[in-house]
Amino acid sequence: MSKTCKNCDFSFDEAFKYCPNCGQNYHDELTVNDIFKNTINNYFSVDARFFKSFFPLLFKPGFLAIQFVEGRRLKYLNPAQFYLFASVLFFFLYSFQVKKHEQRIDAEVEQNFKVMDAFVENDTLNVHKEEVEQLEIQFNNGKKSKFNRFTLDSLVQAGASGEQVLKGLEVNPDASTFEKKFYLQIFKFYKHKSSSPLIDTFYNYVPISLFVLLPIFAFFLYIMHYKKRYYAEHLVFSLYYFAFLFIMFSVFTLAHFFFELSSSFNLLILVLSFVYLSFAIHRFYKCRKRTSVLKAALISVVFVSLIIPVAFIIIGTAAFLFY
Repeated sequence: MSKTCKNCDFSFDEAFKYCPNCGQNYHDELTVNDIFKNTINNYFSVDARFFKSFFPLLFKPGFLAIQFVEGRRLKYLNPAQFYLFASVLFFFLYSFQVKKHEQRIDAEVEQNFKVMDAFVENDTLNVHKEEVEQLEIQFNNGKKSKFNRFTLDSLVQAGASGEQVLKGLEVNPDASTFEKKFYLQIFKFYKHKSSSPLIDTFYNYVPISLFVLLPIFAFFLYIMHYKKRYYAEHLVFSLYYFAFLFIMFSVFTLAHFFFELSSSFNLLILVLSFVYLSFAIHRFYKCRKRTSVLKAALISVVFVSLIIPVAFIIIGTAAFLFY
């Protein structure tokens, strides 16, 4: 005699307790146990795998990537899950540091504007509009700056719209969209005299950029070992490595809450990142230690000196244009 699964309508022999198609337990009565059992089991399953994976990630570089690639994928936490957890943890902790940076930079920006205002408004200096403009012309190599204080203040006081701002700043009507946006954003910064929105936008783009850098990192590994492994395997290695970096950054960020860390800790982070990468490459790709050090050095130099600076320039430009 057969019965039909209530979840997927698949027919199977009544001797089976579970549906062979979807795996649901077959019975007629709903119990409280049914409501919470799967949720609790899934939660503690992920939790158990996390603790089984956490210490190997920290102290056995490359081990988790080997386990995952070789097919042992349920015993340890999935690399994408680990990356997501570690990145969310880090950016949550670092968000508190961002607030401190915003307050410090805003205080500096406000102080600079106050100094400029005092210079213009101080009657004892007998500074007039014509004299200030002349100083700006000399400062800009004989060209009158579009961003002189009097023009900007007039536009702010008038509550000028975008088109009025561009006209007041004498921007060519045929200028590119990028150029017009650039002038409008500078005016916006001057109007609000605050860097907080800009900094917030910048840090909001950082997680996205790191997620883009990760496959680029994996691609460099693929180029170095293109005969040994598929790209997906390099991506697994990269996910675990970036997860380690985020865990390490989180530890240092947490320590910074309680202690005043010197700038030498930045060097320590770079050294730990490099040493970990060297050992991970040695274990995962089964190459000589000297070769793994050279490969780690090459990819580190390329990323630190080229890829990351270019990425931050792009992020900074995007943040300025769209904050």
